[in-house]
Amino acid sequence: MNRIKQLREKQNLSQRKFVTEFNKFLSLHGEQYKNKRGVKEITFGTASRWENSLNNPTEYMWQALADFFNVSVDYLKGYGYSKDYIYKQLDDAYKEPYTKDYEVEPPFTNPVLSAKEEIEKYCEQNKISIPKDTDLDFWKTNFNFIFKDKSVKRLLTTKDRYSDDDIKEIIINAIYWYGLSPETKRALNLMKHNS
Repeated sequence: MNRIKQLREKQNLSQRKFVTEFNKFLSLHGEQYKNKRGVKEITFGTASRWENSLNNPTEYMWQALADFFNVSVDYLKGYGYSKDYIYKQLDDAYKEPYTKDYEVEPPFTNPVLSAKEEIEKYCEQNKISIPKDTDLDFWKTNFNFIFKDKSVKRLLTTKDRYSDDDIKEIIINAIYWYGLSPETKRALNLMKHNS
């Protein structure tokens, strides 16, 4: 099931208002979504059929809808998690606090990975001041690098379902890895390659 209706309602748009706004969007940006038959306006009936999965948009329209709602096409089609949801899990992991136990081998000695500690360590290394009450804008501004991590990036398009704890673990691992020195990363990769 696609997320067109969910995203429309999140923006407080009635279906009629959505059709009007989306058609305005197409008239302004339509050239980049043009197919062989040209860009057309959508009707109320088309929007209704899309929302109820009775018809599917063309690939051009999927992209136009994704750009209109500022999400990925895969997310719009019902796959994966939104970046906002992932940032919310990061915020929750920082505030809860979230920890994960690991079995570790030397030279590592700490078998617990703490979200709060990893975030604070990263912020200290990068001279980022953590506000008393963090919000999504703080995470979006300072932690957008997490989407460079393959596992976090996969969350955006996955067809699998993850628990919130699994998502938090993936995010904190990305922050931990990103915060390691290049020498430590090389040593870990070498150890992994040799095992």
